[in-house]
Amino acid sequence: MTLRNDCRHYRMSEPCGPHKTSRARCDDCTLYDPIAERILLVKLGAMGDVLRTTSCLAPLKERYPRSHITWVTRSNAVPLIAGNRWVDRVLSIEGHYLEYLQTERFDLVLGLEADPLTAAIAALAHAETKRGFVADGRGGVIPLNAAAREWWHLGLDDDLKQRNRISYGEWLYAICDLPLPVAHPVFEPSAQALARVAQLLRERCPEAHGRVCFNTGAGSRWNEKRWKARYYGELAGMIRARNPGAAVVLVGGPEETDFNRALLASNPGFVDGGVDNSVDDFAALIAACDWILTSDSLGYHLACAVGTPAVCLVGPTSPWELDLYGRNRVLYSHLDCIACYRRTCPFATTCMDLLAPSAIWSNVERPFQPEHAAAIAIPIAHSPAQAIA
Repeated sequence: MTLRNDCRHYRMSEPCGPHKTSRARCDDCTLYDPIAERILLVKLGAMGDVLRTTSCLAPLKERYPRSHITWVTRSNAVPLIAGNRWVDRVLSIEGHYLEYLQTERFDLVLGLEADPLTAAIAALAHAETKRGFVADGRGGVIPLNAAAREWWHLGLDDDLKQRNRISYGEWLYAICDLPLPVAHPVFEPSAQALARVAQLLRERCPEAHGRVCFNTGAGSRWNEKRWKARYYGELAGMIRARNPGAAVVLVGGPEETDFNRALLASNPGFVDGGVDNSVDDFAALIAACDWILTSDSLGYHLACAVGTPAVCLVGPTSPWELDLYGRNRVLYSHLDCIACYRRTCPFATTCMDLLAPSAIWSNVERPFQPEHAAAIAIPIAHSPAQAIA
């Protein structure tokens, strides 16, 4: 009997899917799907960064339609990638990934961050072609093309970062040598998650005419990334004044447990969407809403993946690096210090303080149409902050 171990269905030590379902054998199998190129993609960053990097998969598959793609990431991001129809295998750095890298050969390796671990993994992998970043053997990294070098410089220089007007997706495509335009990220909520969310919404807001998601999740890296607690109730009131039947669903992550509990107690009109959702349920909940208000976070990138229009409030990170996909609005205060990337703010009145609910509402009253997708600076009456040298 012939064994075709170059087939996508091949499972090494166990029967493949076609054999289990129809007793097919390699000699006469009509589902033989030979792999041409083997691609290794290494992306270890925050979950939102990992998800938005999936935008490179569609053009990769278009260029290499018979490729086998392995993605190396951290274990917390595995649920974002494991069900992706274009990724054949996901390895976590907390698991047995080195054994595979040391014994396999790839045709293309994409090391997509300049951090030491990503660069080390990309350097260890055996491949004919590598793009992005590899370790230099002396504790540093080597950018492998001009775009990677420029992106590396942005990460090391706050002034360059503030002046950058090229989106993350455009940088990613340049590093990977892929053609524009940037495709949207890829995540498809499961049928089970969609059903669970539908049931939850039937129970908690059965008579809603329209749903809006308020995602308070912002992570802990930048203190000023989250919008101010007092503003959420004000904006919800404006939404209900226009549409009395609208449900405002409040969600977040485990770090927002106390924050959301206080908001729910002070705003009885909110619908509790939870702070302990799986990635699958979180995406399904966002997909069930008409639009989402969020920070630059996983919530924004999940909205981009499931097609829900997003209003993203940005302060210490760059509003211009967020890809809009023809439907989103990114709002930020018109201050010189926007995109400072400081972990804490030295000013008493911050950029997020100045994003008043009335200004946000004036930018979401309009329908979500492609011509309205933009990064928009919100005018302010005075500037308590100055450019930071």
